[in-house]
Amino acid sequence: MFNTIIKTSIISLVFNLSITSLNFFFGLYFLQITRSAFIFGTLTIIGPLVSLLLTPIMTRIVDTVSHKKILLISQIISFVFLLVYLIIVSEHLDVETLAYVYVLMIIIRVSEELFIVTLKASTTQLVEKHNYQRLNASVQSATSVANIIAPVLGGLAFSLLTLPFFISLIIFLVAVSILSTSTLKLDVVHRVMDTDKNSFLTIIKFIKSRPEILSLVIIAMFINLFASSITIGLPVLVIKQLSLSKLVYSFLESLTSAAMVLGGIILTVHTIKDNLKSMYQSMLCFTIIIVLFGFPELITRNYLIIIGFLGILVVVFGLIVVLANTAMTTYLQVEVPENKQGGMYSIVNAVSQLFVPLGGLCYGLLFDRFESYQVFISSGLVAFFIIIGLLLLTKKRIVKNV
Repeated sequence: MFNTIIKTSIISLVFNLSITSLNFFFGLYFLQITRSAFIFGTLTIIGPLVSLLLTPIMTRIVDTVSHKKILLISQIISFVFLLVYLIIVSEHLDVETLAYVYVLMIIIRVSEELFIVTLKASTTQLVEKHNYQRLNASVQSATSVANIIAPVLGGLAFSLLTLPFFISLIIFLVAVSILSTSTLKLDVVHRVMDTDKNSFLTIIKFIKSRPEILSLVIIAMFINLFASSITIGLPVLVIKQLSLSKLVYSFLESLTSAAMVLGGIILTVHTIKDNLKSMYQSMLCFTIIIVLFGFPELITRNYLIIIGFLGILVVVFGLIVVLANTAMTTYLQVEVPENKQGGMYSIVNAVSQLFVPLGGLCYGLLFDRFESYQVFISSGLVAFFIIIGLLLLTKKRIVKNV
């Protein structure tokens, strides 16, 4: 069991690190060549668009095809197209070859999304039920580590390495991930292969029939929207409103990432007794954290107190994110039938990712037009009442169904 958790986490770390650093690397190239922030930003929306457009297809694939085959094929697709790109594209990127990058990144995003959804749906085949949380938390930590290292690796590669060498390095990492995946042992005894019952519409009907699961999907959607108040608002608050240095902002960002890694490690040894209750509680705490981000500039001008206060908030925010993600994933793995888990995670990923760029756009406009404390406090209160409303509505529907 322990070996499976470690191996799965390493596979997730290596593959996510490869794809995320590659995306960051190409983003910097786009910015250098085109001088356009818009073109640079288009790379950030490829993932959400792919998730949204391919949700019905991924639902069918993940819920009917062997998970190990999907995990291997999704990575092999990335490997093959990276190799083709390395062969046909010249040593340096230019405006004429940017189209190749777009095609490559779209294909890789498709394979990455397929990999992520399948890996989540494979938990029930990798470990016993009492170890679902440990595996989810460990993979969450690995993903957080990848998200920390990838921008650094991509930035260093952009400054120090040639394009062919870096692509070759990514190909090597993907190859390592493929070989590691081939050694995974997935239990296929309980696999349900009823293709007539795995349509996208069937998954939608299942979600609607389970009020608590529907509420989780809606909460995931809104939380990703409101989380942008912190990801967009933190640099505005620290650098623009409080006139603190960029080093302080970098320190706070690092604290958030470190807290997410730490949270994942803690949850590998500490068992959540009630995943659904923990999910709701963490979301309510999340709304309070958003409100508290609006207080530093109102209550004091002592920069040490402000930095300490913000440090506590970002650490709690990071821990809440990990707790909520782990609790939600584990709950769905327990409650959703195996032959519907692929569709479930496809939908959750799609709606979650879609609201990240939308949240960035909305909060970018809001922080331009209003004071940061006004945006934080109003956002936290709105999020609080939305979640309370969903909880009351869910409770009412559950009682009615009973």
